[in-house]
Amino acid sequence: MATSSRKQAAAALRRQREAEARRKRIVFGVAIGAAVLLVGGLLGVGIWMNREVDYEVNEPAAETTDTHAVKIGDGPVQIDLYIDYLCPACKEFEDTYAADLQRWIDDGSVTVNYHPIAILDRLSQGTRYSTRAGAAAVCAADTGQQEFLDYTLALYAAQPAENTRGLDDDELERIGTEDVGLGAAFEACVEDETYRGWLGESTASATNEQSVTGTPTAKVNGQLVDPAAFADSVETAIASAS
Repeated sequence: MATSSRKQAAAALRRQREAEARRKRIVFGVAIGAAVLLVGGLLGVGIWMNREVDYEVNEPAAETTDTHAVKIGDGPVQIDLYIDYLCPACKEFEDTYAADLQRWIDDGSVTVNYHPIAILDRLSQGTRYSTRAGAAAVCAADTGQQEFLDYTLALYAAQPAENTRGLDDDELERIGTEDVGLGAAFEACVEDETYRGWLGESTASATNEQSVTGTPTAKVNGQLVDPAAFADSVETAIASAS
């Protein structure tokens, strides 16, 4: 498949997500609240499992923050999103707000600091899917900000069920190359496990320093916000900044 066709496919997927979001907002609040509480209750076990393996810590080529986030956009309103790619509630969040996030980024209203973390490794039968998927997403960010967003969208579209082995590394690479149009550098980054150590530091930073107790966690200008009211919180911040 040509790169242009892959880019078109990624754009089509974004449009599909925008249509789905209108429906999902109706039921989002109750589902997200229950899921975050469940994840928060199991957080300690997930962190313990993540510390069983030590990986070399490499700094991403992508622009990041000192709180282990991939920085997207350059607007005045600061959004921090803590996500785990195996987390069903994170998928719901992305399905609901992806189009809004893209619009705010494109019009220069916000900077979105994505914190990929791995608190659900225990739910992938020993394959550490959360770590592997998060590290692959950082590999995508090395190519570009839009590539990171498109890869995040594609990972959630292909999200495996909890308590399965998840997608293997070949599938994580295939999603990047075929669905998003990423190249050989991305494949090598995934194969070399380049950012698995960085994911471990991101998880430790989120839970120990940023007091994150579940995913998704959303902050707007440093203030914790209810994920169900995320869009309204951001719009209010944008209006105040203008």
